[in-house]
Amino acid sequence: MEKLLEKLNESQREAVVYTDGPQLVIAGAGSGKTRVLTFKIAHLLQMGLKPWNILALTFTNKAAKEMKTRIGDLVGHEHSKRLFMGTFHSIFSRILRAEAHHIGFSSNFTIYDETDSRSLIKTICKEMKLDDKLYKPAMVHSRISMAKNHFILPDAYAANSELMLRDSRERLPAIHKVYAAYMQRCRLLMPWILMICWC
Repeated sequence: MEKLLEKLNESQREAVVYTDGPQLVIAGAGSGKTRVLTFKIAHLLQMGLKPWNILALTFTNKAAKEMKTRIGDLVGHEHSKRLFMGTFHSIFSRILRAEAHHIGFSSNFTIYDETDSRSLIKTICKEMKLDDKLYKPAMVHSRISMAKNHFILPDAYAANSELMLRDSRERLPAIHKVYAAYMQRCRLLMPWILMICWC
């Protein structure tokens, strides 16, 4: 462990060895932030923490791969390949696939991206014969996304007088119906696949 820490300057070493609770490291460009994170994870592994108990989120898969390689070079690749390290989407997709049965779904699902979601919304609006000049897929997608981000499901949306009044004032009284159809379609579009519709 000491050999590992010898490769760091004093500030980096202090950040790496701290394990008494939450930690915020503020550092400028080129100061070794990635190095600190890499060594911190290596240090935790050397202290006996199991790799599958470490979650490291990166902005890109490339960065995750590079960090795993660096950690593997420090403590062995057997440990580093078992780390939960990757982008937010890749890690949580992996967790959801592994745990899907706990929420009554199959692990064999497709993830809809924004383009797929807007296309589905456009189809629903067309089927409902809604004015495409008012019910623009991007705008409807934004409303559904906002509701989902606030944990407002379709029934709660329809029961929310403020949302319904706002939609009515903006000549969009059917948003809650589009939302309900959208959520239903995500589940029923392909019976053997759960469609996770990102909004």
